[in-house]
Amino acid sequence: MRTYLIEPQLIFVPFLTRLLSDAGLEIVASSRDFDAKDIASHDPALVFVDVDFCERGAANALCRIQQVAKDAAVIVYTDGEDADFEAACYISGASAIVSKRAGIDALIKTVRGLLPSRAEAAGDTQAAELLVG
Repeated sequence: MRTYLIEPQLIFVPFLTRLLSDAGLEIVASSRDFDAKDIASHDPALVFVDVDFCERGAANALCRIQQVAKDAAVIVYTDGEDADFEAACYISGASAIVSKRAGIDALIKTVRGLLPSRAEAAGDTQAAELLVG
């Protein structure tokens, strides 16, 4: 599944790229912050975003992602676990939230649990099979 990665801390990009690839995703591009033209040009099915360091704030970034990638699922990766923060993320367009404190297994489970239905709905049976299996 075509995935756009937003990770402000460049040191973590190789790790997240490898982890998401191992979960069956195809990382088509990455950036440090929201870049509307770049996201739109890659037409991702998923945007994976670390919102903790977004320059414009989490809610703003998520709303803007939804404007340029209307059909994409959005997974928020965050250190925040506040109920109000999580509610704001969902209202702003998040499909799922993964806590950085939850660990690698929770991240992979969330990715795999969210995406098979999206992949199948988009007719991407190969990606759906990868995520389920």
